[in-house]
Amino acid sequence: MRAYLHQHAHLTDAELEQTMALIQPCTFRKGTELFHPGPPPDRLYFIETGLARAYRLVRGEDITSAFYGVDSFCFDTLSIVAQVPTELYFECLTDVQAHEILIPDLNRLFRRVPPIERLGRRINENLVCGLTERLRAFQMDDLRTRYLALMRQNPELIQQVPQRHIATYLGVKPESLSRMRAQL
Repeated sequence: MRAYLHQHAHLTDAELEQTMALIQPCTFRKGTELFHPGPPPDRLYFIETGLARAYRLVRGEDITSAFYGVDSFCFDTLSIVAQVPTELYFECLTDVQAHEILIPDLNRLFRRVPPIERLGRRINENLVCGLTERLRAFQMDDLRTRYLALMRQNPELIQQVPQRHIATYLGVKPESLSRMRAQL
């Protein structure tokens, strides 16, 4: 976490210490549920090692909406920003080492440490750009193109994540993904 903040937020030593005082290291075993549907979460996680995913249940079927790997922030943006209940479950797909920060503490840092506020804005801008690109891909690209783009952008994901989660993330049934992969 220190290295990430040093690289991306360019904090002074005092700002880094002020920030790190509010961040707690934590570990989770594979299968741990980090968040579940309900009130807006009161915390977020920065993943140091491991892999997690967000998913929702739709008519009894679990649909993956996002993956979170090394050096990523794991949280429900809509729920936290708009202060609406979350519809998502977040689960660890592997053992995870993370850092936790409470939302009230993060908001205090945004007010007191301008580089942290700028970092938060950049993270949200990247999320919006990523979601916009994902929507474009769903509207314009076929399954093969979406799968190959995911392989190019995130090859370790294809190796670490069960194919059923990859399939729902790509918007198809696992059988459709298997058929397409057999044609590659």
